[in-house]
Amino acid sequence: MEQKKEELFIETQKGNVPVEPDIIEKYDLKEGTFTPFTHERIVDKNGEFIYDMPEQEPASLNQGDDEIDEMENGLALSTSEMIDIAQGVDSQ
Repeated sequence: MEQKKEELFIETQKGNVPVEPDIIEKYDLKEGTFTPFTHERIVDKNGEFIYDMPEQEPASLNQGDDEIDEMENGLALSTSEMIDIAQGVDSQ
């Protein structure tokens, strides 16, 4: 069974221009995205532009694990501890 192709249009100042089905397939165009070369909005037959933002993980203030380095004498210090020692401060 053949899947029905969605009708898509490029939104321009002079009106919406239909996009050929083979172009939709070739560039994997979808409503709510932009054309690859001119960056015009791609809308549906009603002129609607619904942009689906991909879900992103919330940004973390922690820039990564505090790496532990082992010295030649067996002493293990984290990066933040080494910085504290170099600056002559005591972290708590």
